[in-house]
Amino acid sequence: LDRLAGRLPSPDRDAPVRLWVDRAFSIKGSGTVVTGTLAAGTIRERQQLLLTPALAAVRVRGIESLKQRAGAVTGVARVAVNLRGAVAPARGMALVEPGRWVLSTVADVRLGGSGERPARQLTVHIGAARTVAQVRVLGGQIARLTLRDALPLRVGDRLLLRDPGAADGLGVTGATVLDLAPPGLGRR
Repeated sequence: LDRLAGRLPSPDRDAPVRLWVDRAFSIKGSGTVVTGTLAAGTIRERQQLLLTPALAAVRVRGIESLKQRAGAVTGVARVAVNLRGAVAPARGMALVEPGRWVLSTVADVRLGGSGERPARQLTVHIGAARTVAQVRVLGGQIARLTLRDALPLRVGDRLLLRDPGAADGLGVTGATVLDLAPPGLGRR
């Protein structure tokens, strides 16, 4: 495992911040705190971020990583972020940098797995987010997902697709985002 981890590329310090919220709570005297794993980019004190999908502006009041206060944290790191702003964050929301992310409700993806035709409706997971998507197979392993909730996605993101109605209870496959602004489709 050490050799494998040693071959991984270093995270990009200048990448756009996207922190999937896995916990949100309030601390008396401090206010709103969210936790998550920062995969890339850098979060700094006093930095302005947007809480998606509402696009509510928040300001970073303080940051902790591994129970140590920090002025800035670079991914990959587990972080707790104290936020200032009128927000009510919840699991599955994301903190993103303004102007560096687009919220998507439609995405073309390459499906992984066995090549079996997926169900017409699947649950999509990325980070701590979960939403429902309508699936339209376009041909081969390419499909279009129409998401119930807008998500901050990038080309190359990996998604987990789950069929909650699968007979074996597993019904899980992966997908890679190919296009976030696909052309419209006709009936066939």
